[in-house]
Amino acid sequence: MNSPKSALLPVFPWDTLADVTATARAHPEGIVDLSVGTPVDDVAPVIRAALADASATPGYPTTAGTPELRASIHAALERRFGITDVAPAAVLPVIGTKELIAWLPTLLGLGSEDTVVIPELAYPTYDVGARLAGARVLAADSLTQIGPQTPALVFLNSPSNPSGKVLGGDHLRKVVGWARERGVLVASDECYLGLAWDAQPLSVLHPSVCDGDHTGLLAIHSLSKTSSLAGYRAGFVAGDPAV
Repeated sequence: MNSPKSALLPVFPWDTLADVTATARAHPEGIVDLSVGTPVDDVAPVIRAALADASATPGYPTTAGTPELRASIHAALERRFGITDVAPAAVLPVIGTKELIAWLPTLLGLGSEDTVVIPELAYPTYDVGARLAGARVLAADSLTQIGPQTPALVFLNSPSNPSGKVLGGDHLRKVVGWARERGVLVASDECYLGLAWDAQPLSVLHPSVCDGDHTGLLAIHSLSKTSSLAGYRAGFVAGDPAV
């Protein structure tokens, strides 16, 4: 009998924090919980009103989303982040970007012969998704750490969860050039792109990074953090239409 998939996975990360969380909560002044990035701000009234207005829609949504939704995503990418040349067919809404990240290696058909590169200090779902697909995982923050290997997929995350580090434009350009020389797919988790503090983060799809060519590039965006919609599981991915 084959081993269950669960045998490939680490202990659920939040469960490993249970003991220290209990200790912290017992502190007289309470706890500042920095474990799970759950929004605490209210959902904006304009969003709640729009959701209420759409609540009488009885039919199934299409996987690709409505033309109006894709057009809105396209406009937001250009207006907020300076991303241009995104074709309507190059945008896909997703039911939670965590779910997209977790399933991406499997959807790409990766397996035991493939390597997925993730940041050294990272959101645990990058690792878990690669393991679910049976792929190897390499934690590396620089191209020199990868060496002569040709991974199938490289995850980027800028601004970083949990460190907040922002990758500069020169670094992103170098990664894009390196990946294209080797035929490697780059998936950039940009869920915090709109929450910069003292830096100006760039999308991997920004013209200054990729010269307007989105081949081999995916940008993953979420409404969870920027709009306090974590419970609504709303996000999207944009980039290479072929992917």
